[in-house]
Amino acid sequence: MLTRLREEAATREGDLAVLRERLDVAEHELDDLRAIRDALTPPELPKRPGLELAAVFEPAATERVSGDFYLVAEGPRESTVLVVGDVVGHGLTAARRAAFVRTTFVVTAPFSDDPCRLLNWANTALIERAGTSTDFVTAACVTYLPGEQRLRWAYAGHPPALRLDGGGELTAPSQGTLLGTREDVGCVEGSLQTRPGMGVLLYTDGLTEARHAGEQFGLDGVSVALAGLLQPSPSEAITTLRARVAEFASGHLTDDLCMLAARID
Repeated sequence: MLTRLREEAATREGDLAVLRERLDVAEHELDDLRAIRDALTPPELPKRPGLELAAVFEPAATERVSGDFYLVAEGPRESTVLVVGDVVGHGLTAARRAAFVRTTFVVTAPFSDDPCRLLNWANTALIERAGTSTDFVTAACVTYLPGEQRLRWAYAGHPPALRLDGGGELTAPSQGTLLGTREDVGCVEGSLQTRPGMGVLLYTDGLTEARHAGEQFGLDGVSVALAGLLQPSPSEAITTLRARVAEFASGHLTDDLCMLAARID
């Protein structure tokens, strides 16, 4: 009996050691997830000349980290580069891919305020790193040059940015292809001369594709929410949309929600 008890005790000690090792691995992975999440969607945005900014990230109920990201970066001649992107899939692999693409935008933003050029540079870096792949990335890139009061935008397979007043789409002459799938994105930029008070909203499809009883929130839901506001600040617009989507989906998001809003001072 004593021998059997000693064997059982030894077995339990071995099981406890395995359990401790798994807990250590899980804790390290959780630290990695938190670090990547904070890098992809930082809670504080930098101050940029001529712009008021706000952003929000709301993960889906089942996800701790995702491939959604946003970026506000300094461009040349005091311009500002705004990017929102989405990597196909979820989890740590998608988040790491998103972190790489976001870092590429950070590194290249100081050299150009041309949104198509920035998207092509990100695409080239992604393909050089991993080759063409079905693990694609979508991105919307908007740049604002205060000296010329000009807004420029281009897309790589991503939903067009919206006007902060009313929700109308800022469409481009040609929608580019998904990042990481072919060597040339093929986008054509749109642009306009801005005026004080104009605003823009970049977002991932977690906004329009929020669901309730088989129905999507859609662009109509976004437009109705924004139309009910009178020249909202970026923070007010995002807070309202976040609340409307949560209400529509009964508090259960099936995809991550990422929004970045800007209004020209």
